[in-house]
Amino acid sequence: MHGYRSPCTKESDVSDQKTIKDIINGHRLPTLPSVAARVLEMTAEDDIDIRRIAEVVQMDQALAAKVLRTVNSSFYGLSRPCGTVRQAMVYLGLNTVKTLVLSFSLVETVDGRGADRNGFNFTDYWRRSIHTAVAARELARRTVCWDPEEAFLAGLMQDVGVIALYRQFGADYLSGIAAANGEHDRVQSLERARWDCDHAELSAAIAEHWQLPRAQVEAIRHHHDSTPAPIECRAHARIIELAGRVAAALDSRSPRAAMTTIRGRIRDWFDIDAKRLQSMLVEIEDAIKSISSLLSVNTGDAPATERLLATAEEQLVAHQVDMDRKTAALRSAKADLEEQVMTDPLTGVWSRRALGDTLEMRLQAAQETGRRVAVLFCDANRFKQVNDVHGHLAGDALLRHIATLLDEHTREESIVGRYGGDEFVVVLPNCDLESARRVGVRLQRTISTTPCPAGSGWPELTASVSIGVACSSLESPCTAQELIDTADQEMYEDKQSGRDDIAGRIDHAA
Repeated sequence: MHGYRSPCTKESDVSDQKTIKDIINGHRLPTLPSVAARVLEMTAEDDIDIRRIAEVVQMDQALAAKVLRTVNSSFYGLSRPCGTVRQAMVYLGLNTVKTLVLSFSLVETVDGRGADRNGFNFTDYWRRSIHTAVAARELARRTVCWDPEEAFLAGLMQDVGVIALYRQFGADYLSGIAAANGEHDRVQSLERARWDCDHAELSAAIAEHWQLPRAQVEAIRHHHDSTPAPIECRAHARIIELAGRVAAALDSRSPRAAMTTIRGRIRDWFDIDAKRLQSMLVEIEDAIKSISSLLSVNTGDAPATERLLATAEEQLVAHQVDMDRKTAALRSAKADLEEQVMTDPLTGVWSRRALGDTLEMRLQAAQETGRRVAVLFCDANRFKQVNDVHGHLAGDALLRHIATLLDEHTREESIVGRYGGDEFVVVLPNCDLESARRVGVRLQRTISTTPCPAGSGWPELTASVSIGVACSSLESPCTAQELIDTADQEMYEDKQSGRDDIAGRIDHAA
């Protein structure tokens, strides 16, 4: 495990404590070259002129050459080369060129190639920064919740506050964080205990000073723990937190614990499973090699991706075995319930009693683990007309048909039950309101486009259903009956209004 402190650095006491304002007012923050500063000013203007921005970048020929070399590299994979900075903006967008200008400028500002008498480990600094930036870019690309270029820059800048603290305190800073023993997560608490500020706070201050968007500033500020981040910036902060954990895992000789944390959070936060995570790690490995060379920074030995991928593969197999075991257990539990006559005799789906009891248990489990449970309340439209025109046998066949479609087109862990008459309830564990709406739309479409086969004495029948959605609240627990009643009311109001969409809300009844 690497750290910023060189092994030969001597311990020394810090006599005076500095606050973050002291450091900012003392002009110890890394400053941008004039061209990069001008680009930031121009991109913040209401009326952005791409031509003028390109001209400003071209004024620094060395910077323009680096930008074009990177744009034309395999890192971006353009089908045809760009000859000018303006072309690069047209092909890849203003954000990409802005990110590259700031990235190269940051490398120039934090120049660790010269001699450092205190022994600051710039190789490890850039190693973590590059690995985090690349992982953040790949995460943003796959989650589609943030511009990948903005995520890259936030990852690259998350630790620039370390440089500010080191410039302020020199060898005293290195001795102050020595107890971390290279564990980056421990550095922040040591900084705050000794200097009343930390590198994450300083990094965010630099990002604000450079007039970066709020999402980048807050993601940088909360890159160790995304929980306190403002709700509108929390997804961005989660990306940077996860990217930092990936960077740490890449540098670990024993990444098992780190990978377990990463796998759990990336699943819970972004619904990325173990297989997609493994694929993402391969992409990160390739991108790290490319961008380190393009930015001309020394990141030391290649990341230990083989070890990390082997761990990911091992955990993927273990996860699959666990899922198979859980699936088998669910099937066994379902069979036991059926043996106890817990199914609806007409349709074969769960009875109202079994549905209510199981939903109550799912709600309790969800509350304990901080997850949600959603309910779909489905009502067959014009069902009485089927009975009146074609007879009750036709009506029974139609109910069986609807129940079968609901059961076959929901996930195995979902529960489908007949609530009464022509009403069905679908329980969706670990599902938020928007996801439940999407499931409802899909089921509505499937039922309306899949006719019920003709029978003895009735023709082929077409069904349609109205669906109401309700989702449990993490802040205010509700009972199974309250959740079902909420979905029922949403369905009824939607049906009365004549709309054909899926109505729903989060239940705060209790």
